[in-house]
Amino acid sequence: QEASLVHPKLLCVYLNINTKMATFTANMMGKITIPRHSCSSAPCLRGSAITNNRIQSKPVRRSFTVYAAQPLPAQYKGVKPVADRVFVKVAEAEQQSAGGILLPSLDSQNKPTQGVVVAVGPGKKGEKGMIPVSLKVGDTVSYSKFAGTEVAIGEDPHILLKEEDCIGLMSGDVSKMSPLSDRVLIQCSEEEDETDGGLLLTGSSTEKPLTGKVVAVGPGKAESEEEMDVTVGSEVMYSKYSGTEMTGDDGTEYIVVRVADVLATLS
Repeated sequence: QEASLVHPKLLCVYLNINTKMATFTANMMGKITIPRHSCSSAPCLRGSAITNNRIQSKPVRRSFTVYAAQPLPAQYKGVKPVADRVFVKVAEAEQQSAGGILLPSLDSQNKPTQGVVVAVGPGKKGEKGMIPVSLKVGDTVSYSKFAGTEVAIGEDPHILLKEEDCIGLMSGDVSKMSPLSDRVLIQCSEEEDETDGGLLLTGSSTEKPLTGKVVAVGPGKAESEEEMDVTVGSEVMYSKYSGTEMTGDDGTEYIVVRVADVLATLS
């Protein structure tokens, strides 16, 4: 009834605009709902009515990237890092946890983050000259999980890292790690099982403590003369979203943080 009061030419323009806008919306959003009054109830003077069948929903395209080791072409036999980078042969993935639980090989949480240094760059330029890399060939290092560029030489996975991406030198268990640069190794405080009022806390309701005991301290940044202002044995509080969490062979939890992420000493 409303459409009969509109001039025919204006109604045609209105319908054409509606058609284009509906098609545009369908392409962008993947789904369009036609208003009841657009054409289903109003008589069309020219052309055919717009229906849900004529405007088809188009699915939204989504993409994701899978990161994998980049295979080294066969004509290249070696990799020589530049600047302060190191080339590390990645350790084999663990097939089971310390408690004997089998680990899925494709689980990103179980991705190895340790390896042996096989090549070292010459170092980087600093304000007072060249700063050599502190690592050497044969060192076993732990590194950040999402750092570096993975390179496959034959069937052996390797990774190119900046020296700053290396967290510490490994010599067995995490408790024996020697932190690198300005990092601090902290043994995390245990979570409380009950509140001060005696209420038992479940795993989902417990708040992970941000405190712990300093186990080892790195030498500090090579280009900085500032001393590390935390000491082994001190109880500290650290930032909530900082550091790299690790678990020892006995199940003890540790975290490696930058000294700047240590907020306070506790007594």
